[in-house]
Amino acid sequence: METVSLYRKYRPHNFDNLVGQDYIKDTLVNAIKSSRVSHGYLFSGPRGTGKTSTARLLAKALNCINPQDGFEPCNECEFCQDINTGRLIDLIEIDAASNRGIDEVRDLKEKIGFSPTRSKYKIYIIDEVHMMTKEAFNALLKTLEEPPSHVYFILATTEIHKIPETIISRCQRFDFKRINKKALMTRLSYIAQKEGIAAHDEALELISRYVNGGLRDAIGLLEQLTIDKKIDLEHVREILGLSSGSLLEALFNALMANDIKTALNIVNELHTQGSDLKQFSNEFINLLREKMLEHISEDEMDKANRLICMIEILEESKVMQEPDIPQLPLEIAIVKITGNYVRIESVSRQHQPIEPVRQKVEEKFAPIVNIPEKKVEINNEPVENNGPTVPLTISYLKEKWPRITERVKRPALRMSLRSGLPVIVDGVNITIEFDTKFHRDKVMEHDNRAELETIIKEIFQKSVRVSATAKELEIKTVVSDNENISPNENAAEDLTDQALEIFGGEMVED
Repeated sequence: METVSLYRKYRPHNFDNLVGQDYIKDTLVNAIKSSRVSHGYLFSGPRGTGKTSTARLLAKALNCINPQDGFEPCNECEFCQDINTGRLIDLIEIDAASNRGIDEVRDLKEKIGFSPTRSKYKIYIIDEVHMMTKEAFNALLKTLEEPPSHVYFILATTEIHKIPETIISRCQRFDFKRINKKALMTRLSYIAQKEGIAAHDEALELISRYVNGGLRDAIGLLEQLTIDKKIDLEHVREILGLSSGSLLEALFNALMANDIKTALNIVNELHTQGSDLKQFSNEFINLLREKMLEHISEDEMDKANRLICMIEILEESKVMQEPDIPQLPLEIAIVKITGNYVRIESVSRQHQPIEPVRQKVEEKFAPIVNIPEKKVEINNEPVENNGPTVPLTISYLKEKWPRITERVKRPALRMSLRSGLPVIVDGVNITIEFDTKFHRDKVMEHDNRAELETIIKEIFQKSVRVSATAKELEIKTVVSDNENISPNENAAEDLTDQALEIFGGEMVED
C-alpha cells in the first residue's frame, strides 16, 4: 500500500478545515454563495500557509455536483474525488519555475479556448508565478483580464514584490498570513491523536515555535520527529537545536542584573552541549521582544527602552556570519549589554595630551599651505584640526578660503570658487555668494559640492552643508552716446584664458 506523507494526508479537503486564514475563507465562501467568483485570483504569502490548498478547495467548490450549504465541497462526487487524487484533467496545475517562458504561455492560450472535458469549469493554478519571465507575463495579460467564461485563474506566489502591477491589478489579491502558534499546536495535536502518536504539549509547542507560521513545515517535522509513535521533548530539542525556556530566562535575568560571568557561563554551557547558538540568539531576541511589548502595554517605557537596546546589540552581533568561534558573536553582545565595553579609541583620546596632537596637525597641513601674499606663522595660527580649537566662523572661513580653493582637484570647480566668497555661517550651514549664476550652479552640482564640503570638514573637523547665491547684476552705461564703441581686447583675452583653464584646452592657430 502506498505511504502518503502526513502533510498530504491531512491537507484540508473543505473550508472548515482550512487553518489560520479565516478572513480569506469567509470572503471566498461569500463569493461562492452569491455566484460572484472572480475569474482571476492572486494568493500571496509565506510557504506552507495554505495557498495551493485553498486554490484546490475553490476548484472543488466550483465543480462539485452536490455542494453542502451552497459552498462546501461534498468530497463524494466524482469531481471532488478526482481533484483530491489529482486526476481531474480540467484542473491544470502549472509550476511556473519550470514553465516560465513565453512559449509555455502561448501553448496555454491556445488550449484555453477549448471547453472543459468533463467538469463545469476549467481551473488553472499557476504556482510560484513570480518565476515567470517579463515576456510571459505580457503574453498572459489580456487572457487574464478577459478569459473565457468557463476558465478561472488562481496564481500563487511567495514573493509578491516580483509580480508586475499589471498582473496584480487584474486579479483579486489575498495575502495569506503566518499561522499563529496556538492554531499550529491545535492542528498538530489533532493529527497526533488521529495517528495514535503520544506527543507532549511542550514538544508540539517547540515545533510550532520553530516553523515560524508554516503549517506544512510543522506537519513535516511532526512526522520526522516521531519515533515508535512517540515524540520526546529532549529529542525535539536535540534535533532542532532549540533551548529550554529555563536557559532563556536564566540568560535574561543575568543580563538584567549585569552579571557578565553568569551570562558567559550560560553561553559556554550551550556551546558545550552542541546547541545551535544562532537559533538560540533568535529565540532570545523573540523573548526580549515579547517582554518589550508587555512593558509598552503597561506604559513602562524605561524598561522597554532598555530591552530595545539589548535587541539592537544582539541584532548587530548576527552580522558576523559563520565565525570560526561559534559563541563569539553572542559573547561580544553580552559584554556590550552588561556595560563592560568601551571603545579603545575613545579611551586613548581622553588620555592623549593636546600638544602632540597639535604638532601632528601642523605637520600634516604644513606642506599643503602655500599662500605667497601672506606669511603665516604656525605657532601663532589657530590649529586647523581637532574640532574646538578652530571655530567655524565667517572670519576664519574667509581667512581659509584661499587654502580651500587650492585644495580643489577639479579645475572647473577651482575656477568657480575663485569667483565666490563665504558670506554667512549659521552653525553648520555655509552660504557662498558668487559673481554669476554660472559659477553658482557649477559649485552646487552634486559631486562638486560634496568635494567642497569634504575639504571644509578636513580643515574645521565639522560636517557642513553648503548653499550658494548669485549677486544681482547692476547694469551700467559703459560708453556715452557720443563715444565710439570699441571692443575691449584685454577683457576678451581674460575670458579666453578663463575658458581654457576651466575646460583644460589650449589655443590652436589656423
